[in-house]
Amino acid sequence: MNSVTWTQIQTLQSKSYTCGYCENPIASQHGYSGTINIVGGKVFIYVCHKCFQATFFDKDGKQTPGASFGESIKHIPDTNVEGLYNEARDCFKIKAYTSCVMCSRKLLMNIAVSEGADAGKSFVDYVNFLDSKGFIPPKGKAWVDKIRKIGNEANHSIEFKSAEDAQLILTFTTMLLKFIYEMPGLLGIP
Repeated sequence: MNSVTWTQIQTLQSKSYTCGYCENPIASQHGYSGTINIVGGKVFIYVCHKCFQATFFDKDGKQTPGASFGESIKHIPDTNVEGLYNEARDCFKIKAYTSCVMCSRKLLMNIAVSEGADAGKSFVDYVNFLDSKGFIPPKGKAWVDKIRKIGNEANHSIEFKSAEDAQLILTFTTMLLKFIYEMPGLLGIP
């Protein structure tokens, strides 16, 4: 079994990365280096100078926890909607891409209910509600349909979703949340 021999905290070669905890882009030079005893190779733990959390980099440079994909959205009044969006982003961070896609699909239902749709309806009813009430931007129905299709594949088939699928869905979801919540909130429109 491999083990790692770690150094005391020290000044390391500066490393730029996005902190997986506070989501700030940083360049840190404080942390620990380690040597993998049996197979060799160096591993590192860098400490974020903003939130003071530790991020591990394996011998191939892979970061754990990884950075979230997408952006924080302001002015989301419903904590369930905000929580589910952040859960989808957290799924991406840990490479749970199928879960990210499924969570993003569920997010559409939660947005619809948050905006006045009745609970317990079909997914198509929620999409139609969002469209009929003007929550989907012009030409945006294709976005929602893409979320639906990829989400259905994640829910109803045994194949796993890729990082590319998850990025695409999170990009569409982020834009939809900006359209519905952030832009009106910036203007003070409820």
